Amino acid sequence: MDKKQWAAEKKQFNDTSRYNDIMDRPRHVSRAHLPMPQIDRAGQFAPFAALTGYKELLDKTAKRYQNKTYLSREELAELTKQIKTLSKTKPWPLITVTYFNGQNGYYEQYSGQLVNVDWQRQRLRFRDGTSVIIRNLKEIVINKNKQ
Repeated sequence: MDKKQWAAEKKQFNDTSRYNDIMDRPRHVSRAHLPMPQIDRAGQFAPFAALTGYKELLDKTAKRYQNKTYLSREELAELTKQIKTLSKTKPWPLITVTYFNGQNGYYEQYSGQLVNVDWQRQRLRFRDGTSVIIRNLKEIVINKNKQ
């Protein structure tokens, strides 16, 4: 910070001459409201306490997701194309998917009969009620066995 900027800031923040007319006046005390107890004064800063533990939560989530590999745009487009083809296949095929489980932070495999592709919620739904998030998919293999 140069001298000129420092002098301007000092004048701006240390010059109290504008307030000389009220400096010696007594502090206003409301007749309508009781003063806030000193113990409650910290409560006005309580909204900032909502962020307590947020960094730890982010760190924990980041640690869970450190094993996830993200598909390239081309890989995702190929996977989407494969899902669109599967969704037109009747009866629905028996498939095995490799997907990232965000709850435990590892890749898992699941085999089941596909019954619905929910594009709005970006999920594959299976006959037993299981659903897998499309963005978490790594691979889809069509089982050649009869259902």
